[in-house]
Amino acid sequence: MSLENPLLPSELAPREARYRESTVAAIVFGLVVGSIMNASIAYAGLKIGFTIGGSAIAAVLGFGVLRGLLRRGTILETNIGQTVASAVNIPNSGIIFTVPVLLLLDPAQKKYPLRADDSLFWMMTLACVAGAVLGCAFIIPVRKQMIDIDRLRFPTGTAVAAILKSPGAGVTKTFVLLAGVAVAMLVFLPVMLPAIKIGPRPVAGAEDRREPLWGYGDLHWRMPTPRLANPNDPSDVQRERQAWARVDRDGDRRPDLILTHETIDVGRLFHFPDQVLFVFAITPLSLGAGYVTGRAGLLVLAGGILAYFVLNPFVFAMGWTPESITAAAVPEYAHGAFNRPLGIGMLLGGALMGLVVSLPSIREALKSLMAARRDNASGGSELGLRVLLLAGGAAVAGLFVAADAFVGSDGGWLGGLNPHLRSLIVALVGAVWIWFGGIIIAQCTGMTDWSPISGMALLTVVLVMLLVGVQEVAGAVLIGAAMCVAISCAADMMQDLKTGHLVGAQPKRQQIVELACTGLGPVITMATLLLIVAANVQSVGTPIGPGTPTPAPQADALKTVVEGVQGGEIPYALYGCGAVLGVLLGLGSFAGLGVLVGLSMYLPFEYVLTYGVGCLIHMGVSAVKGKTWAEEWGVPFCAGLIVGEAVLSLIINAVVLGYG
Repeated sequence: MSLENPLLPSELAPREARYRESTVAAIVFGLVVGSIMNASIAYAGLKIGFTIGGSAIAAVLGFGVLRGLLRRGTILETNIGQTVASAVNIPNSGIIFTVPVLLLLDPAQKKYPLRADDSLFWMMTLACVAGAVLGCAFIIPVRKQMIDIDRLRFPTGTAVAAILKSPGAGVTKTFVLLAGVAVAMLVFLPVMLPAIKIGPRPVAGAEDRREPLWGYGDLHWRMPTPRLANPNDPSDVQRERQAWARVDRDGDRRPDLILTHETIDVGRLFHFPDQVLFVFAITPLSLGAGYVTGRAGLLVLAGGILAYFVLNPFVFAMGWTPESITAAAVPEYAHGAFNRPLGIGMLLGGALMGLVVSLPSIREALKSLMAARRDNASGGSELGLRVLLLAGGAAVAGLFVAADAFVGSDGGWLGGLNPHLRSLIVALVGAVWIWFGGIIIAQCTGMTDWSPISGMALLTVVLVMLLVGVQEVAGAVLIGAAMCVAISCAADMMQDLKTGHLVGAQPKRQQIVELACTGLGPVITMATLLLIVAANVQSVGTPIGPGTPTPAPQADALKTVVEGVQGGEIPYALYGCGAVLGVLLGLGSFAGLGVLVGLSMYLPFEYVLTYGVGCLIHMGVSAVKGKTWAEEWGVPFCAGLIVGEAVLSLIINAVVLGYG
C-alpha cells in the first residue's frame, strides 16, 4: 500500500505492519495540543458566545511537530494526533454553555459554590466526564451505517482529511499558525496589561479637558480639536463640551473615548447618531473566528445589525423608550429590555424548527442504529459491544452518583419517590436522552455541519427541572451539562471517524484513543473556568457574565430561561414573537438560521462586529487570491489569532491571581 491510495481496505493491505498509527508520540502530541486548545477555546466561547472545532488546527500542528520536528510522522499517525486533540478539546462547549449559569444565578457562590473545595465542582466535573464517555460510546455502533453505507459528508471531517492528504506544506503552515499566535499576543497585550496594573497612571485632570481624548488603558492621548467657528465664544466652547460629554455608555461620568485599550468607537469617530452602537472590540480572537467561518458567518452578524442598527434606533425614534433614557443609553437599555428576550425566543424557535426539520434525519439515524446492530461484518475493525457496554455502564454510574448528590427536593413529576430512586431515574433518563440527542446531532452534523448544542441545553435543563422540581437548578444544570458534552463528543467522534475513513485509518484504533482520552477534556475546561472566575472576581468583583471580560452569553440566555421556569417575570410576548421569527427564519434554506440570528441579538455587539470583519476579510482574500489560497494559508494564520489571544488571556489571569 502507498500513501497515494489511502482508501485501500485494511484487510487487503495490513497498514499497521508498514505505517505507524497509534504511537506514543501521536497520543502525547494530541493530549498536549488538545489541552491547550481546550483552555483557549473555552475562554473564547465564554467571550464571544460560540466555539470552533480544533481538528484543523491539530492537523496542521501535527505535521509541524510529528513530521517537521520529529521527522517521523505518517498521515495515519498525524490523524491519531488530531483525533486525540479533538477529543480532549471538544467537551468545552457543552460546559461553558451550561455550567456558568450557576455563577450568574448566584454571583456570591453561597447557594452554588462552584469552587475546588466544594463537592458541587467535582460532581459537575464527574457528570461532564460521564457525558463525554457516553457520547463516544453511544455513537460508535452507528459508524459503519452513517459513514460506510449512508456516506454522510461530515464537512469538517472531510476538510481535515483534505489537510492530511496534502502534507507538502504542513511544516510551513505550522509556522504560519505560530506567526498568528505571535501577532495575536502582540495586539492583545495592551488590552490585558491594565489587569495587572502595568503602565502609566492617568493624566491628572484629563477628565476636565475640553478636547476629545484617545485612550489606551490608563494612558491617554489628545486628539486634535476641530476648529471652532469662534474659539473665543464661550457658548461655542460649551456646546462642543456638551457634544462630546453626552456619550457615557460605560458609566464612569467621563466622556467615552474613541479609542481605548479595548474598543474603537467608529460611530463617534464618524458622528453616527448616539443611539446607534457602532463599536469594534480589539480582539484578534473574534477576527480570526470570523475569518475561519467565512461567508457563512455573516448570518451571525445579521442579528446584531438588525438589533443595533435598525430595531433600537427605530424604537427610540418612535418614542417607545422611557423619557429618562438618553440616545446614548438606548443600546444598553434595549439590550436588556427587548433585544435579549427576542433573541432567546428566536433561539428557542430556531431550535424547535431545527428539530422538526431533522425528523427525517432522526428516522434515518434510528434505521442506521438498527442496521448497525444487525450487521456483524465489520469483524475486528470496530470496538466490540462488550467494551462499549462496560464504558457506558461506568459512565451511567458516574452520572447517577453526581445526580444523587444534587437532586434532593421532593417536587416535580417524580415527587414522592425515594430520593435515590429519583436520582437513578434522572440518570437513566439523562442517558437515554444523551443517546437520542447524540444520534440526532451526529446525523445533523453529517448532513449540514450544524450542531445546535445551545438549543439542546435549554431543552435538557427545562426537562430535568420539570422532573425533579423547579428549584433543583444544580441537578438540572448537571444533567444539562452532561448532555451537551455528550452530544458534542458524539458529533466530533463521527467527524474524526469520517476523516479516518478518508485517509485509510483503522476505526477501532481511533475509537480506542478517543474513548480513552475524551474524559480529560471536562477536567481541563472546569479548571479553566475556575481560573477565569477567580481572576474576574479579583479584577472586577464579579465571577462571570456581563461586566466581565467573559460575558458568557449562552449561559446568560439559559439563566433567563431558568428564572422563567421558576416563575419569574419574563416577557412572554417578546419570547413568543422571537420564537415565531425563529421558526419563520428556519423555513429558509438553513433550519438553524433562527438560532444564529437570535444568538447574535444578545451577544456583545462589539465582538459580533469584529467577527463580521473577519468574515468579510475571508471573502475579500478569496476574491483576490482564490478560495484555495484563502483556506490553505489564511485559516492557519487566523487559527493562530484565536489561540494566541486566548492563551495570553489565561497567562495574564494566572499572573493576576499569583500576584494579587
